[in-house]
Amino acid sequence: MVEISSLDDQRLAAYRFLPQRSGRLSPGDCTIVESEMVVRRLLQYPWSSGYIESALLESNAAERLAPRLMAHGVMSDRIFVAPKSLVEQIVGYPLHRGVFVAMRVPPQPALQSLPLPAVMTVGVSSATNIGSIARSAAAFGFRTLICDAQSASPWLRRCLRVSMGAMFQLVLYHAHEPTEQLFEQLRRCGARLVGAEVSAPHLYSSFEWSERDIIVFGSEGSGLDAAFLQRLDAAVRIPMNSSVESLNVAAAAAIIFARFAERRGIFAE
Repeated sequence: MVEISSLDDQRLAAYRFLPQRSGRLSPGDCTIVESEMVVRRLLQYPWSSGYIESALLESNAAERLAPRLMAHGVMSDRIFVAPKSLVEQIVGYPLHRGVFVAMRVPPQPALQSLPLPAVMTVGVSSATNIGSIARSAAAFGFRTLICDAQSASPWLRRCLRVSMGAMFQLVLYHAHEPTEQLFEQLRRCGARLVGAEVSAPHLYSSFEWSERDIIVFGSEGSGLDAAFLQRLDAAVRIPMNSSVESLNVAAAAAIIFARFAERRGIFAE
């Protein structure tokens, strides 16, 4: 391991000023996996050994995690150890614990190979919401998360952290193509596109769900408008008190996912 004593150490460039990082991440770009729990979950997946580049660890955490990282193929001279106060200066915000891993974004699978059922976001720009949706999707048996070109990248640091590592068990696809074109390609693969919107005609609880479904959620501000819903194969709503206009997209997703899993018999009592 390498003891770090200077804020100016050039080997730490990947970890500097993390809250300022945003935008689209493409295969080969660097992202950051944050927190001991999320890093431990990453290390459960053999595929990750080819993509982890380095680690920045607070001194106490290094004792626990460095052996696991080295067993996973991370060279000891790529494990950087520093006092918590210095780690905070490097990353740019206060920490509860200091555990960071830099990794490259893996290649994206072909659209035709995406396993179903799946979840799709359209214009969901909040990394927190993408991470929350991914966590619920994994919990209720979905296999794929598709983000359209206007949605936040699922590989952003905040997405990975909020998902609590659940993102790693999903197949991820961040689209470049226009959303309408994406819909048609997915239909040709045998998918049924089901939107979630407060004005939809079908109750989510009585809808006949299919293992070929892709559940589509709209943006935090405008959801899926009437014209957009017409491009889908079906749409469902969650009944709620009329005094509340809508639910947060991540909360709505969790409710629908739980019913989907129940109706499809994914989990036995």
